[in-house]
Amino acid sequence: MATMKRASMVGASLAGLTAYLAWGSFVRSREDELDFTYVPIVFVVATLFAAAIVLVLPFWRALRVKLSLDEGGVRCAVDGFVTYYPWLLLGSGCVENDWVGIPTLILTNESGRAFARVPLLGGRAHSNGTTLLQSYELRRSGAIARAPLVARALARQGRPLAAWLEALAALGAGGDKRTGYREQAPLDLGELPSIVSDLGQTPELRAAAAYVLLAQREPDLDTVRGAVTEAAPPLVQLLVHLSPAGKVIVSRESALDVRPFLEPDEAAELDRVA
Repeated sequence: MATMKRASMVGASLAGLTAYLAWGSFVRSREDELDFTYVPIVFVVATLFAAAIVLVLPFWRALRVKLSLDEGGVRCAVDGFVTYYPWLLLGSGCVENDWVGIPTLILTNESGRAFARVPLLGGRAHSNGTTLLQSYELRRSGAIARAPLVARALARQGRPLAAWLEALAALGAGGDKRTGYREQAPLDLGELPSIVSDLGQTPELRAAAAYVLLAQREPDLDTVRGAVTEAAPPLVQLLVHLSPAGKVIVSRESALDVRPFLEPDEAAELDRVA
């Protein structure tokens, strides 16, 4: 209701300004030709029209932006352009009133630039936006887990996706007998279950650990199934789906749902195995 009142006041002001300009530029020069009985009606119509514009714009902005949080970051879609923001690359968020007085959820990147502005129209939207913001701040400020000893063996290290998956598959197939990428010490696979389940680890490490667990001679389906849900980061879901045993955990449909948030080479690999 407060928003409607403010919009009506802004609309009335705009209509009044328009009427004043019209009076000075057009009406006064043709006073003898005009029927002034229509002036109040015109003013009311202009007020309602201006107020409607003030309200329609926030509605349009709210429809343009879609946000969803997962365990690794924020999935953002604006006018069909989708981006995935990991927690490490995000700044603070807040709810502020815009110039009309509509509460607006604002999320920023690490440099402080706003990448999403979502008007919260109505009490329910405001409540949902506040809850989302609380979850956003809680996850963004969460403690970063210590890199495990096997991190270097699991990391992509700039390799093409196919080469990375091949190396991970070799780790899983060889178990402790194999060494990691450019590693000389034996690889302890005992850390992998905790890495997959640890939300403080990067999506890359969690995805790699899940892939290795599923590439073993006896895939650890229970561990991966318990840790990888629809809230898992897109990269984690992709690698689970691409693993030989992982399609029972992340289906083709689920993988396609996160496809827009993948890097081009990752999306191309998903399309290739269709």
